[in-house]
Amino acid sequence: MAGNGQKITLNVLPVGTRALYVALQVLAHLLVPVVAVALLWRSRKEPGHLHHLSHRFGLGPVGVPGAIWVYAASLGETRAASPLIRRLRAAGHTVILSHQSPAGLAEGWRLFPEDPGILHRYVPMDLFWTVRLFLRRARPAALVVLEIELWPAMLIETVRREVPVVMANGNLSDRALRRRNGLRDHVLRLYRLFTAIFTREAAYRDRYLAVGVDPDRVHVVGELKYDQWIDPAHPAMGRALRSRWPGAERVLMIASSVEAEEGVLLPMVSRLLAADPGLRLLWVPRSPQRFDAVANMLTAAGIQTARRSTLGPDMSGQMQDAKALVGDSIGEMNAYYPMADLVFVGASLVDHGGHNIMEPMALGLPVVMGPSTYGIAFAAEPATRMGAFESLPDATALEARIAALLADRDVLARMAKASRTFAATRTGAAERTVEGLQALLSARAEGST
Repeated sequence: MAGNGQKITLNVLPVGTRALYVALQVLAHLLVPVVAVALLWRSRKEPGHLHHLSHRFGLGPVGVPGAIWVYAASLGETRAASPLIRRLRAAGHTVILSHQSPAGLAEGWRLFPEDPGILHRYVPMDLFWTVRLFLRRARPAALVVLEIELWPAMLIETVRREVPVVMANGNLSDRALRRRNGLRDHVLRLYRLFTAIFTREAAYRDRYLAVGVDPDRVHVVGELKYDQWIDPAHPAMGRALRSRWPGAERVLMIASSVEAEEGVLLPMVSRLLAADPGLRLLWVPRSPQRFDAVANMLTAAGIQTARRSTLGPDMSGQMQDAKALVGDSIGEMNAYYPMADLVFVGASLVDHGGHNIMEPMALGLPVVMGPSTYGIAFAAEPATRMGAFESLPDATALEARIAALLADRDVLARMAKASRTFAATRTGAAERTVEGLQALLSARAEGST
């Protein structure tokens, strides 16, 4: 499936792109002090940025040679990678799971807390010598990059060492191609360095071909997020909390909201709660940095608000008379979703393209969003046709539609059924990706004998 094992060399890149890499490396080294200041600044809210600094320089743990090096930049990519990693482990591979952000590292530990075959660490800075040092120490069998990350030193130095580079859950958007210019063209040509790209659907394959990737190296396998393992304790925990929530006849969930749209969402949910005494609100911001801000906004608006962090490890605490619950925790989305009757997914009332709708649909939840869905169009468009998903043109239309849906149990039930059917017919991407990677490694091993 994944090609013939033929090695990729840097000759697939034009001379100009290789020359630009040298120039960018000079610039990157000059900017190291700026990056250090940025890490210090970000560490005020996320102290994890200053932990394990040796990892950033290619040092720190690397495990045993021959592992599969998986790069999942942050929390979302780590969740997407989880079904792939589980299947790699089942196939006998050890894994180096590396991240850019503290949220990604924490999620990796949460998902795989006691597996000695998975090594957790930060990725080296994108400097040629830090990557070379890491590669020389780790000697991975392959590098698997999640979704859309293009770090020149990581890719070029890995290919230079003749290690296959694979993209999983490839997510090259049409928007990225429309905004092409001279510099962006050079960046997009880095996709030619991938030995294999496993992507979601035919439209994505066409985009990789448009930037010069060999057609034999691009494979349509589906979306990894439909294959995520769900701890059965999480949905049970959420449903139990819902059953104890006084007056919760209907629950609207605001999932993965971003700061830029929260000022629109707050008056919307205030009006919905005021108009429907049996409605309760579950609000889970995208970023942990917004937990306090959202809770404070709701309280300032006169909405009695509880926080998940006050309910104990298993959510067994009492909700009292709260009209809203802020989900101020990481890694519990599969507990939050089952509490809801309807889910609004954020980054869609502003021009951000929308966040993950696959997770709530995998749990059979009806989903609505604002107009900006270009980032998840591959799922939103077919889900709309099946009746599981709706995108509304503005906040006014969104508010009216939410009110109408919450008032019509039959329509919500039909949407929920369509959502379950939609997700169930789209599993298998993780298995197909691992099969392709195994075939690639086997072909290369045979070619080297």
